[in-house]
Parts: sequence; structure tokens; C-alpha cells
Amino acid sequence: MALPVAEWRGRTARLWAALDSALRERLAAASLHDAVRLGCDLLRTEEEEEAALVRLCHRAATDKKPEAASWYREQGNREFKQGQYQAALRLYSKAASHELPGSPELSVCFANRSAALLHLGHFEVCLEDIARAESHGYPDRLLPKVLLRKAECLLCLGRLQDAQEILRVLESKFALDGVMTTHLTRLKKLSQLKVKLGEKERCPEPAQEARGGIQGEPEIWEENNRISGPGDGAVVDKKPVRLATAFFPVLSLLNHSCCPNTSVSFSGTAATVRASQPISSGQEVLHCYGPHWCRMRVAERQQLLSQYFFECRCPACLEELESGVKSVVSIRNSFCCPKCQAQMQGEEDTLCCSNEACATSASRDHLSGRLQDLQQQIKKALGMLRVGKADQAIKMLLKCQMDAGTFLSPEHLLMGEMEDHLAQVYATLGKWQEAARHLKKSIEIVEMHHGPSSVETGHELFKLAQILFNGFAVSEALSTIQRAEGILSVHFGPQNAQIQELQEMKACLSELPRNILQRT
Repeated sequence: MALPVAEWRGRTARLWAALDSALRERLAAASLHDAVRLGCDLLRTEEEEEAALVRLCHRAATDKKPEAASWYREQGNREFKQGQYQAALRLYSKAASHELPGSPELSVCFANRSAALLHLGHFEVCLEDIARAESHGYPDRLLPKVLLRKAECLLCLGRLQDAQEILRVLESKFALDGVMTTHLTRLKKLSQLKVKLGEKERCPEPAQEARGGIQGEPEIWEENNRISGPGDGAVVDKKPVRLATAFFPVLSLLNHSCCPNTSVSFSGTAATVRASQPISSGQEVLHCYGPHWCRMRVAERQQLLSQYFFECRCPACLEELESGVKSVVSIRNSFCCPKCQAQMQGEEDTLCCSNEACATSASRDHLSGRLQDLQQQIKKALGMLRVGKADQAIKMLLKCQMDAGTFLSPEHLLMGEMEDHLAQVYATLGKWQEAARHLKKSIEIVEMHHGPSSVETGHELFKLAQILFNGFAVSEALSTIQRAEGILSVHFGPQNAQIQELQEMKACLSELPRNILQRT
């Protein structure tokens, strides 16, 4: 609709100049309401001017043109496909101006415009356009598409319950094609896992009448088994367990090293050997028979390896035996001085502070007793978590941390385990940022003990990826997923369940709208 704006402005300027100066001052000082009233009074007294305005309006084409609407809509679709969402927004608005009120075509214009608004991040206005589309008779066959868009908007606005309700309606009432089914699955996972409960605690045992929804479908306060997997709470705990013993004639040809260059994984009756570091041509392929150098002191390793009737002379053992330097495992898992926190040392029953200026001594039995008591307190804290007393579990674990800091090395494995347990409790409460903060500290200690490419580090990174995914920290989650996937694929291969879950999370996050990825 090309309105004669220039002609109107010119005629208005001439009318303004012809007015009495006192009347111009009155109009200039008047409110909008008074100015409109005075202007209408002037028009009513000037029939010639009114007739002139009518003639101008008659010259302007103000009829709605469906063919113009179709053209604007097609141009809008072209801009939308090219990612020019602002241009598409303007074109869809022009298309809407040419459609008849209440027509299905007008509802399609509103629906198209809502898609552009979603990509621009205008979620509230997008919901308004979706409501307009529904109220103007949007075709039933296309309704699932806008309902998915509505759920995505609600999810981005943090209105998780509303989003889940829309997704339930879609799942139960509509037949979806393959693309929309994939999109629905992605949004369902996001709605179930992006649990924003920062202001209120999660209810561990909600009332049955409060659950609602489809039978067996996880509500936002329940553990979601699709991504988080087994284990207590949202953080999966992984520890190696000996299940059986078997003979592998070819594998047994590999020589041992406490610092190997391969990793072996087992699936059924098959064993797969993968390089854990670059191996040059002609270099010996080495496998660790069990006691890795970063997990055990050299004397203990040698004792275990005696069952294979040889004495290990790998670089790790030679360095530790010949240099006389104390094992890194011993240093990191040592007691520290209760007064100055320096390392306690000694081979007898009495340990002495390594800081000569301090010279504090303590009984080894006394410190070992404190360690056992601490481990019991940690078990009690985890027991509280299992019965839903998360707040008490946090208080007890924090108290255990303070106690441990008075006699254990900061790098002691138990310090890392406590950080891991705190991450688990905070994740259970849906406090993802706190959970991630503690788990990162745990990863630092695990890397010190086992190395940055160890299977232990891979498991910890897998947990961190879950937490970042649940907390909707998209960019950090994607980088953590990539690192965890790289480590675990070396140790377990691409078919491992954890790797499959990591790939599922990555696909889910990668398909988010571009504006959401940029904001996170």
C-alpha cells in the first residue's frame, strides 16, 4: 500500500503556515489529545480541505492484494533461508498487511514471522505471533510445527513446565514426520535436562498428584535416565571392577611397561589395543599389566609384577629406583603438618614435618585414624544424599573438607573425591554452576595423579559434560564433550555407551538456533 505521504506532508505544511500565529503556538504547546481535537475542529470548519484529503486518499491504492502478499511471503522465505532474519521479518509483515483478516493465509504470515522472531531471539514477541496464527485459523496439518516453535520459545524463556506441557500434547495428539520427530526429541531432552532450579530446592520425593503428565515420563525434578545414565544422582560415578580372567594369546605377546603407549579395552571375548600416544615405526608396543606408575609406588608395583616372574625395568621404575626420589604417588597422597601444612615425612611410627623451622611431629597411627574417621564421615554424608537430605550432605562434606585440609596434602586423592561428591550433591539439587565448579577441582587432582589422557580423567570429563549440558552452558559443554570423547575413544572405542551419550548431547546442543549458541 503506497500511501501519498509526501503529498500529505506538503499540504499539511501549507495549512500550518496559513494558521494564525496564536493558534500555531496553542497547537505546539498542546498535548497529543488536545492537538488532535483542535485539528479535527479545523477540518470540520474547512470543507474544502476535507475534500482535498479525501481526494488524496482516493488516489492512493489501499486495497489488499493477495498476489502482493504471495510475492512478499516468497521473498521473505528466500531471505529466511539465507539467514537474513531481519529482512524476512519485514517482508512477512508486508505480506500480512495484504492478507484478509481471519484468513488462513494471514495465519501463515504470522507463523512465518514467528520463525524469524525466534531466530532473532525475540521470544516473547514470537509467542504473540504464534497466538495470532492460532487465533486466525492456522491449518491443523501445520500446527505441530508452530507448537514445536512455541515449546522452544518457552524453553528459552525458562518456562519449563509450559514447554513440557506443549511437548506432551505434541507427542500424544499429533502424527509427526521424521524431521519434526527429531526436533521433538531434542526439545524434550533439553526441557528435561535444562533444570533451572536456582531459587528453590528440588523436591526429592514429589507428591504423586503433583507429577501429572505421561506415565513413566520424567518430570523436571526426576533423574533423567536418557542422558545422565546410571549412578546416584545426575553425576555418573565410574570405577574399574574386575569381572573375570581370560587368556588372550596374541595380547599376551605385548611386553609390560608401567608407563605404556597403548590402552586395551574388552568387549565380550574380543580385546582391542589402541595407541594412547604416538608410536613411531620400529618402536615397541607396550601394555601395562596392571600397576600403572601414577597409581602405585614402585615397591608395590614390583611386588605385584612378581607373579609374572620378571623385574620391571621400564623408565618409570628405573627413575624411581635409581634416583632415590620419593614416589610422586607418596608425595601427593601424604599427610601434611597440622600447623604449617608442609609434608610430613618418615618411615617409622612417628612422622616429622619436612619444614625444619616447624619441627612438628605426629604419630602415624594417629593420622591414619583421622583418615579412617574422615572416610566414615564421607560415607555418612553420601548416605544422607541417598535419603534425600541433600542440604545436610553438603554441610557434612564441607566440614569434612575443612578437617581434611588440616592433615592431608591438597593433592590427596581423597580431596578430589570430596570435590566429586559435592558436585554430585549440587547436581542433584539442579545447581549446575556449583556442581561444575567442584567437579573442575576434582579433575585437577585426578589429572595430577593419573595424567590428562587417562581413563580416570575421561570419566571425570564425562561427568562435567553432563553437568554443563544440564546447566545449558552450551559452548563450554561442547568443548568438554570433545575432550572427553577424544580420551574415552582411545580407551574404549567409538561404540562405548559413554561416547554414544556424549555424541547424543553434542548433536542436541549443535542443533540449537544460532542466536542461542552465540549467547551461551
